[in-house]
Amino acid sequence: MNGATHTSRWTYRSVLAFWWLFFVAIQQAERLFLLPEAWKLEQPETGLLVRTLWIGLRADLITATFGILLAVLIGVLAGLVLTVAAHWRAVSIPSETHHRRGLSGASLLVGLLLMTVLIVDMGYYGFNQQHLDFVFFEYVDDLLTQQSARSEVDAGNVATAASQASEQTSAELQEGEKWGPRVAAFLLVQGLVIAVLLLVFRLLILPVLLPWEEGYPGQVTGVLAVGLVVCAMGLHPQGPYAIRIAPISSTAYYMLAQNPVLYAGEALRATIGSRLSRVPPPALDSLPFEEAIHLAQAAVGQGAAFPYPKYPLVRRNEAGSSVRFGRPTNVLLIFIEGLDRRYLNRTVLGIRVTPFLDRLKEESVYFDRFFASGTQTARGLFASFCSYYPRQGTAAMKTRYAQDYLCLPSLLRKHGYRTEMVIGQHRDLNRLHIFLSRNGLHQLFDENEFPAGAERMGLGMTDGALFDMLRTRIEVLQQAKRPFFLTTLTLSSHHPFTVPLTSPEVRALQAEPDGYVAALRYVDQEFERFFTELQRRGLLKDTVVLILGDHGRHEPIGRTDQEKLIGHFLSPLFIWVDGSLRSAANFKPRTIGTIASQVDLEPTILGMNGLLPRVSPFLGRDVSCALAAGCPEDGHAFFSSAYDDLIGLADRDGILFYSFRTEMLGQAELSLDGPPVRRLVTDPEIAARYRGMLALYISANTLMEQGRVWSWKELGNGL
Repeated sequence: MNGATHTSRWTYRSVLAFWWLFFVAIQQAERLFLLPEAWKLEQPETGLLVRTLWIGLRADLITATFGILLAVLIGVLAGLVLTVAAHWRAVSIPSETHHRRGLSGASLLVGLLLMTVLIVDMGYYGFNQQHLDFVFFEYVDDLLTQQSARSEVDAGNVATAASQASEQTSAELQEGEKWGPRVAAFLLVQGLVIAVLLLVFRLLILPVLLPWEEGYPGQVTGVLAVGLVVCAMGLHPQGPYAIRIAPISSTAYYMLAQNPVLYAGEALRATIGSRLSRVPPPALDSLPFEEAIHLAQAAVGQGAAFPYPKYPLVRRNEAGSSVRFGRPTNVLLIFIEGLDRRYLNRTVLGIRVTPFLDRLKEESVYFDRFFASGTQTARGLFASFCSYYPRQGTAAMKTRYAQDYLCLPSLLRKHGYRTEMVIGQHRDLNRLHIFLSRNGLHQLFDENEFPAGAERMGLGMTDGALFDMLRTRIEVLQQAKRPFFLTTLTLSSHHPFTVPLTSPEVRALQAEPDGYVAALRYVDQEFERFFTELQRRGLLKDTVVLILGDHGRHEPIGRTDQEKLIGHFLSPLFIWVDGSLRSAANFKPRTIGTIASQVDLEPTILGMNGLLPRVSPFLGRDVSCALAAGCPEDGHAFFSSAYDDLIGLADRDGILFYSFRTEMLGQAELSLDGPPVRRLVTDPEIAARYRGMLALYISANTLMEQGRVWSWKELGNGL
């Protein structure tokens, strides 16, 4: 790309102009390459498309300008080195030539770096229609560090293992037939754009630019300097901020308009910042912490007392309307990876996707307004086990695992339960072993404990092998004649959706472009095999089974922009009770509309066993009342997203959600039917709900950062 090798007439200014245009062109080429994918999601009106491309061009001008300025800085240093070297060798070459060559080399280096970012961004966008975001950098952090967990239980035994990120990367690389053609097509498009740019620059721009340089060098330099300043601001006085708050209501086209470098830079800043104390965004400055605490207490307390100023969300638990069984129940808690309630009762290509779960719904208390509290596995497990909202930065299980929490395994273990978990990956997943060892788990069985010959595919053990291992543990636990808590997390419905083709239905659904559908059909059939065998052999005696997703779909799937945002949280919840425990007074299978979320699981499981502690920091409520009769209709579900830096609140008035990234406040129906409604924070109809939602966000995150969630030393004796 060094123009000096093609013609001796290229000057320093012409080299600078060419590479400036080059940086713009390759970014524009990526946006045009991604346009068909956005088009598949939503066909835009002409005005929306023009606005998207114009805002995208302005964003690309910003990064191209800073890119060329970086190249100039590096080029100046390189030019000085070349000049000094030529002087030592007594070679007579004009210093302007050295600086031009230095700029060309530096620009080539910056261009290669930029192209690398664009290739990675293009691949990530193809996965979930997002530019490189917080989740990506958290993934990279896992991939690079591959943390060697030093178990506080197995002191001195250091096990080095691949993280989930490395396992997933390995699985993805093995799917070369999926991503290889995409990368090749992208490079072909980039090559054509670069060839056209070079041709146009040499034939049209250079012949005009050179005479002006010779006649008016000062004026040309001034025009270039002004152009750099104007383009560095993105042709707008608000600069990059104007790109971030672009007036594009469509999620697909808002994302397409964003510049991958600017977007990734903001995500990287958030990733680094998340490892430090969380600083609330500027939008939260209007709600002081003390007021946030007061509002949060009102929202989660239901009239309870909060007697501990140092731990302001620790409350006294009064006797409620819990359904209680006559004896301690075994608890089987099953997280199905990415289980999305929109895919239940669905037929694709003439095949029922989840026939067993659909039948099980009729035998369970099924919550059709249940929400995951956060995105990603680490956040879903944390909320479910500890009844506390996920941290908005890097997951608490990874960065705040050493703090005190009052989690379900700890309390059940305190009351004589055996507590175990089975997973199909390594125990270092999201620091899971360290976190659960600190919080009451007796034993975590990972891939190393599976029998020799157990089937492995994709990210780890297949779900068939996982359920076989889980059945083995249930056999052992039932024989021990003590109550047990056993939980698991499936894997096969995680991207890249690599599953055994064990049935004609799974093979047929492979034709569906969305690999999740075939994977979910496989999970459903393996779960049916597992569950029916347990019933046949009487292994579910005295057992309550809870089935849910660790979160909803990773991918932004939905009919509308609002559904794509909220779809990450649309998990179902089944509560199934074995016949040995059932009576007309304590269990009535049906579908209920009670609003609940993952933080409600711990108090519910404890409540149905009569084990709710006298004081707790639980942000959820006991909804076991739904098993027999019904619960008061004043429940709510708070959730937060690492993907969109979004928070939301679902209650009987609908779903309110706010994105810190786009500064958009919206309202939707619980059914997600109809278009979303944009609201103002000052709107009196929703102002109280908005402030309550912010209060939950501020108080939960701030108290976690301050280590004021719970203290076993100070509060443990009061249980």
